[in-house]
Amino acid sequence: MNKIHRIKELTKILHAASVAYYKEDSPIMSDKQYDDLYDELESLEKETGFVLALSPTKKVQGYVIDGLKKVKHSKPMLSADKTKSIDEIKRIIGTNDFYGSFKLDGLTTVVRFNNGEFIQGITRGDGIFGEDVTEACKYVSNLPMKISYKGYLELRGECVISWEEFERINSELDEPYSHPRNLAAGTLRNLDMNIVRDRKLSFVVFESVTKLNQTDKYEDKDSKWDDLAYLDYLGFETVDRYWRSVEECIKYLSPTDYKYPVDGIIFELNSKSLSESLGKTSHHECCRIALKWADDLYETTLTNIEWQTSRTGLINPVAIFEPVDLGGAITTKATLHNISYIEDLQLGVGDTIQVYRANMVIPKVHINLTKSNTWKLPEKCPTCGGIVAVHNENGSKTLHCCNNSCQAKLLGKLVHAVSRNALNIDGLSEATLEKFVNLGWLTSIQDIYHLKDYADRISILNGFGERSTDNLLEAIEKSRNITLDRFLYALSIPLIGKSTSKDIAKASNYSLDSFRLIVDSEAEYAFVGLEGFGKEMNKSLITWWNTNKNDVYKLAKEFRFKIPLRSSNLVDLSGKTFVITGSLLHFSNRDEAKERIESLGGKVSGSVSAKTTYLVNNDLKSTSSKNQKAKLLGIPIINEEELLKILSK
Repeated sequence: MNKIHRIKELTKILHAASVAYYKEDSPIMSDKQYDDLYDELESLEKETGFVLALSPTKKVQGYVIDGLKKVKHSKPMLSADKTKSIDEIKRIIGTNDFYGSFKLDGLTTVVRFNNGEFIQGITRGDGIFGEDVTEACKYVSNLPMKISYKGYLELRGECVISWEEFERINSELDEPYSHPRNLAAGTLRNLDMNIVRDRKLSFVVFESVTKLNQTDKYEDKDSKWDDLAYLDYLGFETVDRYWRSVEECIKYLSPTDYKYPVDGIIFELNSKSLSESLGKTSHHECCRIALKWADDLYETTLTNIEWQTSRTGLINPVAIFEPVDLGGAITTKATLHNISYIEDLQLGVGDTIQVYRANMVIPKVHINLTKSNTWKLPEKCPTCGGIVAVHNENGSKTLHCCNNSCQAKLLGKLVHAVSRNALNIDGLSEATLEKFVNLGWLTSIQDIYHLKDYADRISILNGFGERSTDNLLEAIEKSRNITLDRFLYALSIPLIGKSTSKDIAKASNYSLDSFRLIVDSEAEYAFVGLEGFGKEMNKSLITWWNTNKNDVYKLAKEFRFKIPLRSSNLVDLSGKTFVITGSLLHFSNRDEAKERIESLGGKVSGSVSAKTTYLVNNDLKSTSSKNQKAKLLGIPIINEEELLKILSK
């Protein structure tokens, strides 16, 4: 393991130890062990000159800044020329050396260092002037604050939020973001550093503005590829890239396998001198071109706008249109996000609209050709008929149901409660839950544990019988044995998702009594300080608790709380990253395998990269993109049996 990798590992270990000591009152190492590791980290940071933004040797606290100042770029930040034609890509490249890399979909950002110290971060802005986001950059998790490079260094990259982090944040919001790009841009430009700290922004480098003074290990001074390899060596995260033919680049750079959002592939001439000689236009440099994935547009007719009430009370609009084939998938609906989105499109039933599959994945309405603007805002909740209200936050108008007894809210909460990562009750599908709600058997989560009172009536329902009823009731009884994190996650606490529930449970020693004591006696500061847990989360938790605590006490009586099995000290997977794909035989699902790996200090990622330690796939001969990528990168592909051996060594 090189020294920079060791710094990253020690930063993670010491952070976990601090949380265990200060928040959980359950030390995972002695004071001497902590001090020794801290001294090792401090020594390595001094030796290498590499320090991560959130290193425990630095005291990082949140704060609010007054505003963002304008800063002039050292050279104009131009866009890349774009095409959807592979032939055009080949024409531009010719016979020259080139490589392809992901076109990241975030907020383009410049970072500046001087003599190894981070000194400034600037957004792209209008290309001539950007906004100074230096303070926010100090909370970007993978951006080093100190590096071994001497002299001035200016890098360009993209501030992005991973799909995994995007889903985590959205799962905790009443009004979710529509795309990680918007979330990343809003986060980096936020004036409240507590919010920036609570979200895991990443900075991915795609270009060095500075002419690098490389080491002998990277000798080709005219190679952009070598520049990026050298920046890898310095400890930065650089964009995934590939070379060889255009077709192989397109095949290798599959957006479905990458952890960050992307909207195309950049094809870049490798030679810096050649690139400079080609010059630039007022719009783009002539040394690169972006292949945009073709979003083919299809005309259809809007037949309805459906409004669907979620478990949070947010009423989501959905466009219903005549069936259309979007890249092989017959599609009849697409999200309309919110009221503002509908207003911009000026929709009306019967209008001719154009739809497409964004980034080859998400159905979207592109444009309204008719613009009748005859749509109507619902006056009542479509589920319960209750009063609705329009909220306007950050310029986006959304519709909400005000009835706390709304069946849609109840059904959504029940579906969430019985899900795999919460109570994990097999046999309670959404359709079954809806049937039981309509019959009046379920009015709360607690009622699930009294369904045995209706056993005879359940067994005669269509699709049921004595055996399936017995299986359902057995699954319900089995779920009574639960850990605090799953219990908390099942409660649908606003802003509190799966990972945050786990952090809260650990900080409470997996004791409901301890949790209750913390939120009742330390309300203002309860769990502030946990990684990724800010003041807004804490405020949401306390507000919810004060309203619902009595119901929680009653529900808790249905359960037998248990402490998770502690990991064996004989296996340490710190620094190892696993990617799991395909079906599993020994684990019940991927979440179970992920939980086991993470309990031993390992990490599970959704995409294969150069940092992946193992790809787990029971089909070793699979031709999937993940297997192909692992083979190209020389990453071992192991089956589940081999994974179990690693976990039990």
